[in-house]
Amino acid sequence: MANTNRVRLLGRALAQRDVEVTVLCSRVSEKPGSVRNTRVRGVADGISFRYTAGTTVRPDSFIWRRIREARGYVGTLLALAHLKAASKLDCVYLWSGAMSWQVGPWLLVRYLNTLRVPVIVELNERPWAPPAWPRVIAKRLSFLDGVSGVVAISSWLAEWAAGEARRLGRQVSILNLPIVVDVAESAPSDGPHADQTLVYAASPGYDAALAFILTAMQEVWRRHPECKLIVTGGDRAPSRVPADSTRDDPGPSDERVIRVGYVDRDSLLHLFAQASALLIPLFDDDRSRARFPSKIGEYLAAARPVVTTRVGEIERFLQDGETAYVANPGAAAEYAHKIIEVLDDPAAATAVGRAGLTVAMSTFHYSLYGAKLRKFVESLSESRQ
Repeated sequence: MANTNRVRLLGRALAQRDVEVTVLCSRVSEKPGSVRNTRVRGVADGISFRYTAGTTVRPDSFIWRRIREARGYVGTLLALAHLKAASKLDCVYLWSGAMSWQVGPWLLVRYLNTLRVPVIVELNERPWAPPAWPRVIAKRLSFLDGVSGVVAISSWLAEWAAGEARRLGRQVSILNLPIVVDVAESAPSDGPHADQTLVYAASPGYDAALAFILTAMQEVWRRHPECKLIVTGGDRAPSRVPADSTRDDPGPSDERVIRVGYVDRDSLLHLFAQASALLIPLFDDDRSRARFPSKIGEYLAAARPVVTTRVGEIERFLQDGETAYVANPGAAAEYAHKIIEVLDDPAAATAVGRAGLTVAMSTFHYSLYGAKLRKFVESLSESRQ
């Protein structure tokens, strides 16, 4: 029920396996003045899609946003009922975010239970922890209550789902399916590059990662003072560079840090392909252990060296100095040293980047998982018959 790139790719993988896929988007994300999509319904990559709110554009007014959300939610319920009546609803794959409890998805699962439609939930972030409520209430408000299956993006999340299912006393099928990317979407360049440019594709809510990178850059700039850091995502406000991670005053802005804000997909992939290195630090906490950013797969598909940290799924798929550059989490000086390794030896870094591309092709390309996901969906559908 989301327009995320992961859901799009998983839908495409299923469509390639002759599964009819419909994506219903109950919420809109396009902002006035920066609208990229105005199509309310249609077919893309063999997948039918529909914005059940009747528009793709987010209103400026708070009241109209709530009205638009309500319309989208009711429209989703009606669309599901119509598909069920037409015998075209075998399973629902629900992506709504697991970090906090939300009444809408919770009610939607209850509704699908009454329709006797199996529900698969996507787990790609650390799930919320309920307060110390009575056990009977906590069980009913669990993220897994009423669902038939879970697609977990990491081993940590798969283990959490198994434990939560035991706590609920429910039979819940679990599929550990890693990040997926369209490797063909990228256009890897030959490299190495004359200009020293690092790219960090920032995401909302991960300011600590940027602060960590800026701290590491102080050491990088001592050896490579001309190196530039491009930060995508967010706004274009000048970055403020901390001299160390403990200072309250983050220090003056630095012209070597370039905030480009939002860039379109083609421009983003071009930035990846031209970078000396692509940065994505993770931290020694449950949030990082649970998540496995799809950005890592997109970085690897660009065939440029990735600099990350040894957390969660990283060691399962990547080896330091062979397919990526991997530092210990939280160690800014060590992270800086890994970046310096890249800049000191561009030829070796290019070889690591090409090896990373091989990992993306053999492990993360979306079409690898179409058959496995179809089998998973079919097993849940058959169990309801």
